[in-house]
Amino acid sequence: MSQRRSLGYLFLIIFVVVAPTVASLGWYQLSKNPSLRPLGITKQALTAYNGGSDGIEIVALVDWVPTDAGNYSQARLSRALTESFAAKGVELRIEFRPGQSTTRVTYRVGKTVLGPYSTARAAEGIAAAVEAYNMY
Repeated sequence: MSQRRSLGYLFLIIFVVVAPTVASLGWYQLSKNPSLRPLGITKQALTAYNGGSDGIEIVALVDWVPTDAGNYSQARLSRALTESFAAKGVELRIEFRPGQSTTRVTYRVGKTVLGPYSTARAAEGIAAAVEAYNMY
């Protein structure tokens, strides 16, 4: 009798733990809403579910001149810019291209172009680029 009662408690505990996940997964299968998918929420799935992206993104165009980059390497500048935009909750795509005389950063948001900024002043355009992105 005691062993049977213990087995019942074990099944009850398993049911209490598993039932919400099963219910959520079942509702996801019916509605295809990715916010209901247990442990499977991704930015890409939410963007696709909410109508997709309208193609607007922030692109940092870096005119790279290695001799005039200050103390920055491409990896270090890329990481600094990416982390700065991530702190504002926005993703950034960075394109390096050969520069002519100085290393400069230009931000492109849709049809809006902000800059060019020197690497020392690149942070000045971040707030403006994020604001332009949010206006789209």
